Amino acid sequence: MALFCLTSPGGAPGVTTTAVGLSLTWPGRVLLAECDPAGRRVLSGFMTDRLTQPPGPGLLGLAMALQSDPKAAAALDDYTLPLTESGQARLLYGIHDPRHARQLAPAWQSLVKAFLTGDGDVIADLGRIGSAETPVSVLEAADVVLMMLRPTLGQVDAARPRLDVLRNVVGSNARIGLCLLDDGSYSAAEVGRVLDVPVFAELPHSPADARVLSDGAPPRLTFKSSLLMRGLDGLGRRMRQAADEVADQVEGSRSGLAASRSAP
Repeated sequence: MALFCLTSPGGAPGVTTTAVGLSLTWPGRVLLAECDPAGRRVLSGFMTDRLTQPPGPGLLGLAMALQSDPKAAAALDDYTLPLTESGQARLLYGIHDPRHARQLAPAWQSLVKAFLTGDGDVIADLGRIGSAETPVSVLEAADVVLMMLRPTLGQVDAARPRLDVLRNVVGSNARIGLCLLDDGSYSAAEVGRVLDVPVFAELPHSPADARVLSDGAPPRLTFKSSLLMRGLDGLGRRMRQAADEVADQVEGSRSGLAASRSAP
């Protein structure tokens, strides 16, 4: 399993919408964890008319349980909801009141360990990066960090210092990539060159299909085969490939270290 973090430099570029879409098209079992300190979006968005059971305690409930009993991580599914009928994708919804972010602060390391006990991948929606409440512990454990942004001068300018911070936090332990929304003045090649970060995908500007993921709007008949969903499927596979590259790099480093220690 691997941990994937989605962030943005601000300006509502669609982090949660993308996180939901990735979860629905993910090539395997996946948990969507809403870790945005600004508050949850999925329960009142995509899940508006899709809840088939009480939502349960969510992320805050899990954090409180872990503080009193570390073994609560073993019951992670008790705190999640199915995003799909098959249960292949599940949701750990986030806090409702941003003031509760302070209660999460001492629990992030335990929450990360709980995420990593599952039998699938984890997509963590961190929202806008750079605030005092940003869960740095989640970023430190990430295999891949994806920054969402529109290819505009304002977004690129805001992304630059935040990417510098990300590089310092994750070091060589994770891959950093960009996902662009096709709603701006610059090409993917230009943005990637200026920010010196690879562009994993460029998603189409498709408001009608995006509203299905962000607001729970009824999908049209061609929704699953739409350009947006196909783009999200390709993005998920690119992110998984990046995580595999990280794993291979870590394994190669361990093998090299073991060989050097055993050499006469």
